[in-house]
Amino acid sequence: MKLNVLYGCDDNYAPYTGISMTSLFENNREIEEITVYLAAMGFSEENRKRFSRIAEQYGRGLVFLDYEEAVSKMKQMHCGTWNGSIATWLRFFVLDQIPESVEHLIWIDSDTIVHPGLSQILSDSKSDAPISAVCDSLSFYQRFCLGLQAKEPYFNAGVLVFHLKKWRENHYLRAMMEHLEKNVARYSLNDQDLLNDFFRGKIQKLPPKFNVQGWLLAYSIKDYFSIFSWEKEAYYSKQELEQSVSQPVITHFFRFLGDYPWTRGKNYHPARALYEEWKNKSLWKDHPGAAGKDALAFKAEKLLYRLLPRRAFLKLFVWYTNKDMPKEPIK
Repeated sequence: MKLNVLYGCDDNYAPYTGISMTSLFENNREIEEITVYLAAMGFSEENRKRFSRIAEQYGRGLVFLDYEEAVSKMKQMHCGTWNGSIATWLRFFVLDQIPESVEHLIWIDSDTIVHPGLSQILSDSKSDAPISAVCDSLSFYQRFCLGLQAKEPYFNAGVLVFHLKKWRENHYLRAMMEHLEKNVARYSLNDQDLLNDFFRGKIQKLPPKFNVQGWLLAYSIKDYFSIFSWEKEAYYSKQELEQSVSQPVITHFFRFLGDYPWTRGKNYHPARALYEEWKNKSLWKDHPGAAGKDALAFKAEKLLYRLLPRRAFLKLFVWYTNKDMPKEPIK
């Protein structure tokens, strides 16, 4: 079997991408061939060398993509930033550089750990859809802003399977860029909103084990479902989520209480131990991490998390997050 994987980030996120790629290679040695396409936006020479060393160590392919043209296009379209960078859009803007021989391409976010079993993602994907993804675990407000109905899923962009043969046959890339140019100002969650808006009704829902998100690690499934109310079609069953947490294929960190697992100082992130384990196995074991956010809202959130019972905190968080949500989807 051959897997083609796409990563993309700027130099600040290079260590986290490298840690994720290390877990990908180490945990999936049985896969005959893996090629990573890397949109290395503004990487230092040292970071580029480290990625080449990882690929060479595991005998895997590594292709550096041209990010400069992609960045130029993103700026022309006034694409919004995330954590101060436009790198989040790279997943869509470098697809034209992928060889035509590649029919299926797996995008993986930098803030992830890849466990054994990644090859399952292709057998669980349907190539008659242009794209496959996992539902987002915190998306009530966002789905309404995009006009999605309660029964329609809203997908997380952290792990995607691009069925590129379908894209080429239907000229999706060109059509998506034309759509983005007209609608970019509407997308507060940037590329993830574009994914859900442009491909509405065309995304195949993957099992949650391929993108186990931070909130599912921080709370019991019982508590989660006691607060969140999902239409069956729009999400997953308790059984599906419990199985995914016990047997993840990809763990997606997400920011939790304002922090990522690599945030220095007091950190309540539920995946911090997992991140530290793989950091210490990587070429970035000496990376110091990043400073925490000192915004008052995050400080208050951490204080309430410490003081309140978990279910009470979760209920308060959901109320505050969705207090301005319209009663009906925005047309």
